[in-house]
Amino acid sequence: MTAPPTASDAALARLLVGNGVDATTGEYLVPPLDARQLARVATGVRLDGAELADLQSKSRRARRANFAVVEGVDPNDLAQAGWAAVFPAAGDDATAQRQAAIRDALAPLLAHRRAQAAAGELYREYAGELGYRAGETKQQYLARLGAGPGPARPTKVPYYLLLIATPEEIPYRIQYQIDVHYAVGRIAFDTLDEYARYARSVVDAETGRVRRPRRAAFFGVANPNDTSTRLSADHLVLPLLDHVERQRARHGFAADRYLGGDATRDRLIELLRDPPAVLFTAGHGMGFPSGDAGQRELQGALLCQDWGGPGTPIARDHYFAGDDLPARADLRGMIGVLFACYGGGTPTRDEFTRRALGEARAKELAPASLIARLPQRMLGHPAGGALAVVGHVDRAWGSTFLWIDAQGKSQTRRHLDCFESLLDSVMAGKRLGYAMEAFNLRYAELAADLSERIEQIQLYDEHYEDSELAHMWICNSDARNYAVIGDPAVRIPAAGEHVPPGRGQGATMMIDDEDPGTRGIGPEDDARQIDVPDYGWFGDKQDKQPGALARLGNRVGEVLGEVLGDAAVLEVKTYTADNLSSIAGGEPLHTSGARLRAYTRCKLDGDTEACVPVTADGAVDQALWTLHVEMVKQAQTHRTELLKTVLSLFSSRVGK
Repeated sequence: MTAPPTASDAALARLLVGNGVDATTGEYLVPPLDARQLARVATGVRLDGAELADLQSKSRRARRANFAVVEGVDPNDLAQAGWAAVFPAAGDDATAQRQAAIRDALAPLLAHRRAQAAAGELYREYAGELGYRAGETKQQYLARLGAGPGPARPTKVPYYLLLIATPEEIPYRIQYQIDVHYAVGRIAFDTLDEYARYARSVVDAETGRVRRPRRAAFFGVANPNDTSTRLSADHLVLPLLDHVERQRARHGFAADRYLGGDATRDRLIELLRDPPAVLFTAGHGMGFPSGDAGQRELQGALLCQDWGGPGTPIARDHYFAGDDLPARADLRGMIGVLFACYGGGTPTRDEFTRRALGEARAKELAPASLIARLPQRMLGHPAGGALAVVGHVDRAWGSTFLWIDAQGKSQTRRHLDCFESLLDSVMAGKRLGYAMEAFNLRYAELAADLSERIEQIQLYDEHYEDSELAHMWICNSDARNYAVIGDPAVRIPAAGEHVPPGRGQGATMMIDDEDPGTRGIGPEDDARQIDVPDYGWFGDKQDKQPGALARLGNRVGEVLGEVLGDAAVLEVKTYTADNLSSIAGGEPLHTSGARLRAYTRCKLDGDTEACVPVTADGAVDQALWTLHVEMVKQAQTHRTELLKTVLSLFSSRVGK
């Protein structure tokens, strides 16, 4: 005989409506689940012994002290915490060559992190024999690198780990498990250009070339007749917005709100034309059948207020996808948090509903595990990529921010500690991977508690309520799936923090047709700008900040690493523009309408690439090219003298 529903069953029912809508039907991706089904599933789930011990130890330590790294290490300082790039083991020459090309594209970011990680002492690149091998467990892989279970000890394996791999090459489950004690992020792009753009964007943001205004934008959808988005708007987005506004005096962030009727697709497009430093969105993510023609590009796209609610057909202009990012949206310096089903990615198979619904075999969600296209495009955007995106892999549930009353009453209570901690940490200048520790701890604590409760039931036949176990199980399954797409070491500068001028910003020379010395260069342009790298070594005269040479005496190793990394590739770009006003106003050249007319790239080993300007009839623009070549010569001379000076100072310092 089936027992009648209890008050706690009613409370739980609010949490068992999944976040996510089927793009082909307009219905929920998962029907509301029954607490009794989930309770039966939960009692049959046991974690692997090693994984459970790791989760339990983290949960216990977190109650006593710093739970991120070993005692005495500042997890926000890469010189103490370290940083590593993790590649999959290359099984053939083609894969090895591809990885080498990716590494070249990421060179600016790798050089930047090497310099920060104790001048390379705590910097690692795990590739080749040290790359992740298919089929390895977390413990097996860490053991091969020289680390055991427990908190990160950076001298063995750095705390910050960037997986440079698709989720097919390094599975999501490995990312979740390593993330328990380490700060893990992931990037995987389709093209080398996207890797290069992302690397440049991160370095630009962290070295002061671009800095976003201290604004946090909250975008909360509340579709008609939709329990899921109404809950997230009322109990997640609005309270977090209020929290940020209350904390403004401490972190200096203004909060912009786009809720309900204001959370439309057009409004989101407009918002990203002038992006905030932090973007927080909540709503349904789009789900497509496995292998559907639209799945790769649109899975996890953000369903906006334009949609009419459950059962209503979905049109393309109802949701925001990667292709909807404005062409000139410079996202450099921005961190996004996307609370949406599949907002971060999609696994191959649906283990969640297989267990929940008692199906014999897991349903295929996608032909291969994938990273959602929207965060991928945000990071590799041509006009400048975001620092990182926090997204949910698989389905998201209301259990992330709602909790059943401990007394089993019919109401649920907000549980926003993880989100508040994440936002507070990011706005205070903490590195994103470290800011995510609250989510990792929640997963560790829930998994350990659930396993212990199940053991008590199975071994001692203890009484339990269906709603209790169902709630614990769904919270545990949901908590582990938050992932960082991007470098976990990225950060937004704290309020009042000075960021030294960015290396590679370049010295600029403005050329006006009215100047007799520059006439005859070409009749079609009113003004031209030549962009030549000066690598930022001589400081900022206006701010009276010392350049790299002045800092050399304090951090010789770090600055030398920066010099060699920046000087390894010299780039000279010549632009022409019809209007100087946008450039004089500080708009980046690549988004200002200025045209790149000539380009030269020189490596230290002599390898050189050049793009020659031509006129409308296809002839070489000799005047412009002559000027460009002269600037290349000046830049090469400057680099040579710079290296001589730095190496001389370094030699004299070492010889003392």
